[in-house]
Amino acid sequence: MKLQRKLLFLMLLIFISCNGLNGTKEAVVSYPKSLKAFHKNVLTYYINQKLEDAKIASLLSSFQENGSFSTIDYTNKIRSNWPVKDHLQYVQDLAINYNNKSSSYYQDKRLSEKIHKGLNYWLENDFLSTNWHDQHIGVPELLLPILFLMENELTQKQLNKATILLHRAKIKMSGQNKVWLSNNVMLRSLLLRKKDSVAVASKAIQSELKIAKGVGVKPDWSYHEHGAQLQFGNYGLSYLEDMIKTYTFLNNTPFQFEKDKIQFLRNIILEGQQWILYNNSYDTNACGRQLFPNEQLQKANRLKECIQKMKVLDKEFTKPYNVALNSKNLSGNKHFWKSDFQVHRRKDFYFSVKMSSKRVVGTESVNQENVQGYYMGDGVALLSTNAKEYENVFPFWDWKKLPGTTIIQDKKPLPVIKFKQFKTNSTFVGGVSNGKNGIAVMDYNRDGLKAKKSWFLFDDKIVCLGSDISANTNHPVTTAINQSFLKGNVIVGENDKIQTNLRKGNAIQPNWILHDNIGYLFPKDGNINFSTNILEGSWNYVAKRYRPVLLTEHIFKLWFNHGSQPKNKSYNYVLVPNANQDKMVDLHKNNPFKIINTKQQQSVESLDNKQTGIVFYKKGTSTIKGGIAVDKPCVVLMEEKANQLMFAISDPSQQLKNVNVTINGKYIVKNSNYNNGKTQFTVNLPQADYAGKTVELVLDKI
Repeated sequence: MKLQRKLLFLMLLIFISCNGLNGTKEAVVSYPKSLKAFHKNVLTYYINQKLEDAKIASLLSSFQENGSFSTIDYTNKIRSNWPVKDHLQYVQDLAINYNNKSSSYYQDKRLSEKIHKGLNYWLENDFLSTNWHDQHIGVPELLLPILFLMENELTQKQLNKATILLHRAKIKMSGQNKVWLSNNVMLRSLLLRKKDSVAVASKAIQSELKIAKGVGVKPDWSYHEHGAQLQFGNYGLSYLEDMIKTYTFLNNTPFQFEKDKIQFLRNIILEGQQWILYNNSYDTNACGRQLFPNEQLQKANRLKECIQKMKVLDKEFTKPYNVALNSKNLSGNKHFWKSDFQVHRRKDFYFSVKMSSKRVVGTESVNQENVQGYYMGDGVALLSTNAKEYENVFPFWDWKKLPGTTIIQDKKPLPVIKFKQFKTNSTFVGGVSNGKNGIAVMDYNRDGLKAKKSWFLFDDKIVCLGSDISANTNHPVTTAINQSFLKGNVIVGENDKIQTNLRKGNAIQPNWILHDNIGYLFPKDGNINFSTNILEGSWNYVAKRYRPVLLTEHIFKLWFNHGSQPKNKSYNYVLVPNANQDKMVDLHKNNPFKIINTKQQQSVESLDNKQTGIVFYKKGTSTIKGGIAVDKPCVVLMEEKANQLMFAISDPSQQLKNVNVTINGKYIVKNSNYNNGKTQFTVNLPQADYAGKTVELVLDKI
């Protein structure tokens, strides 16, 4: 009798352990004490990714008896966005809802059977693409959550097969690729209960939370991958997401992030990423080669999700994260000197200019993406007031008239370039910034075309100058001013007459143009062209993963025509965000700037003389403020205050050690002397990784 009671008691314990007190199945897997918190964090993270049950029902409607999904072509081996990988994502989605108590599918036996069939279908076929990334990074990344979520039901055979696939990931490479691979190794090590390997992988991931010599985070908080190439929205955004995910996994475990690593992660957001988020849109100039449908919105949402997660993890800094979530809170100017990239923004507009040089790669085309982007690093200047101007415009763009660029208009198809094939001979490329305003400059030299291009970003206006435009070509050379969706009327002011609702203008010489809340002021004459045609386009023109379906849209296009065989041609225009007709009429009558635009110097000075910027392409003297001389090429930004001159200077060549400056008047400043009514001082410039960074000085008037 006692033996029977013991057996009954033992059976009851087994029943409770397997099914729980409420009669539902619960995990019975066991992890060593050192890994328990880590395992719990991982399970919690994935279970919280629950989908709406309606989406699960939709997935199940395409599920087939052999474990496949009818919506997937399993023979597809495309390199970019490999659709076969969706199979694992779908199985993962099913497994998440199966484990989430708020789902009607929680612990549903029929769903469990389908999850196992779906998992087995992949393990038995071991589908392969032609892209190494899928096998080493993508597949393990999707497979691991399934294994954790279903671990208490897995057979040894399933684990053995899965482990073979997981071991394709090894810790190697650098930047985001290393983070991806190390994350896979870390979770694989957790699954196999290998504490030491978890520690090694965790350290490998955290080792990338540093200022990188090669690819990775740069000293200006931009991000590089595939050489010295700005990758904010591609690899950089994935890097941020994965770091926050790892931070979440390891929080309150023996492997958790050190405080300095958390601070570094915080700076990536507050000093870097938040600068290119505006009005729920991610800057096109920062998207890299990923110019896909709705990509600006999706990247913005991904970044905001990162910020929300950091609010929870990094609780002491909730306030600045809240500020970052409302992108209109951020106002100012930032020059990313390691990436030839400058952002100028106020609460009601956003502007960026993306440049390139011998140091900085401008763009790339990989996996047949961004196949038209040959000029995407050549001074693309984008102005937005509502974040809709360029949203999904890419199928309709004339890619030889990208906003801000000066380009030869030949009839040849654009070359498809990889990052190592990007060629530019430009060396004097960079900018200066005092945090409020700035100047960007590019002494452009590519494919036989030369042009000195600069952007003076002063408060709520952007002055755009070009000089010394020269090329030996029988094709026209143009400078594109803008190219966006047509919204409403195009209003033109010319010779004190105003014309509304114009559709096309060839070789007109307007005083100003107004379209979609943006004004274009033309202080000097020039052959201006604009069109508002209905254009055909296709996403297939942009990335070959898309079918060649033709679409149509009205596009507003505005440009200068410098003609063929241009010699020393120039342009001069002012962008005015949030403009109206009265404002443009007033700006034409009362030009707010004094402008010099030559091959030696480009300068802009406000009429009240308080704001001044000068680009010295050669050593020389400017007449501004009674005479300012420099002994080497540089960029200078000045702002007058009571008894002070706020002085900022940078070296776009990133090669100089110092610049000697002479200014009319008597000032007190470090390394200075006064003689014959002039103050001369030496500015020691940043070196190594900080070459090109702005130096700010305060000159006290006497």
